[in-house]
Amino acid sequence: MKLINKLTYWILGVVFLVTPFTMVISYRSIKDNINNAEIARLTQVTDKVAAQLKAGQPPHQYMLDRPITVKTVAAMPTVKTQPHNYNFYNTELKRNECRMDVTSYYNINGKVYAVYTYNYVTQGRQIIMGMIYALAWKMGLLTISVLITGRLLSKYILSPFNQTLKSIGQFTLGNREKLVLPATTTAEFKELNSFLKNMTDRALQEYSAVKEFSENASHEVQTPLAVIRTKLELLSETPINEDQALLIGDMQSSIEKLVKINRSLLLLTKLNNAEYHTTEQVKLCRIAKDMVRDMEPHMEMKGITLRNHIGSNIPVLIHPVLAEILLNNLLSNAIRYNAPDGYIDITLTPNRLMVKNPGQPPVVEPEMLFQRFKKSNQCADSIGLGLSIVQQICSVNNFEVSYTYQNNEHILQVIFAEEALQTEQAITVEETFFAADTALA
Repeated sequence: MKLINKLTYWILGVVFLVTPFTMVISYRSIKDNINNAEIARLTQVTDKVAAQLKAGQPPHQYMLDRPITVKTVAAMPTVKTQPHNYNFYNTELKRNECRMDVTSYYNINGKVYAVYTYNYVTQGRQIIMGMIYALAWKMGLLTISVLITGRLLSKYILSPFNQTLKSIGQFTLGNREKLVLPATTTAEFKELNSFLKNMTDRALQEYSAVKEFSENASHEVQTPLAVIRTKLELLSETPINEDQALLIGDMQSSIEKLVKINRSLLLLTKLNNAEYHTTEQVKLCRIAKDMVRDMEPHMEMKGITLRNHIGSNIPVLIHPVLAEILLNNLLSNAIRYNAPDGYIDITLTPNRLMVKNPGQPPVVEPEMLFQRFKKSNQCADSIGLGLSIVQQICSVNNFEVSYTYQNNEHILQVIFAEEALQTEQAITVEETFFAADTALA
């Protein structure tokens, strides 16, 4: 939810929550003021009548056309003025009425007089109905005003903040361009822009340093490895005994593994730095079929049966190089950890890619297999980076990758992101191949 919407809903919520309490307070205040004003007016009338009685004047002139009653009582009550407010139904007018009665007591010439008068006042129901009517207009106008002013606030005051968010969303380290933020007069936005500017500039510097180091390290390591490989090949061509040949073979295997590790770490670095950008979809089904065809001889050597369920017309938004590496690592992993004379079941649909193969259960927790240099059953031929590369490829493409071991089967599954797919009809085809082992890159 946008910030301006939260602020709008918060303001409206506070208004609607507080209004009932203010309405009750206003109602009581208005009603009490009306009653007190009427009591004061009626008391003045009774005081005027009492003054005429005390002066010996007949009060008929003042009582003319006024509902006033004068009578004597036995004793003076404790409260001199006694108001009384009550509602009743007027049978003549056929409506509810509210009447205010005031009885005042006076001691005049040794006698106690009770002067009674009354008047009709506004009913509480009439007051509350008027307030509700006014409140409905007030709340309607207030809601419309808050919504309109909120949109204006978002358009003008929050515009620099929205532009900052847009600039951050478009910022990438790979472009090596400094973050450009809009100018603003709001102090908080200025502070935010300053922080983001310093942070991204520092990130660009660190990224450039790390990228330069990784590229230099990869280049510098390749040179001595190539020299060592060449020297070993020359040494193997000289007269050597059997033990020396075994040692040379072990060294060559180690060097090849170092080359693979170096290439894999460099690939992971590039993936972490988001250097593989793509805006076009590739036919993943075509790449998968080519990969299966290339691995057919290796599978045949190990007697592995391929159960192929690769659909057709499956476009996915992914870099072609990453698609090949992803499929190669998944199939190579399935070959390496397969059972003797086993099988590989590969399924490719518009929504997912799944590779299954029989084999021994892993000796580590399934979630740890995606960590670097973690290997199932510690296979000597593996460098422990294949599944880590798979996970990183899925991460940069917003895919979901998971591993499970069920019914003596290793199951690796990749769920494609919705934005990476097209709504094309996929046609499933089934083929069976025989192929053999291949090494991880």
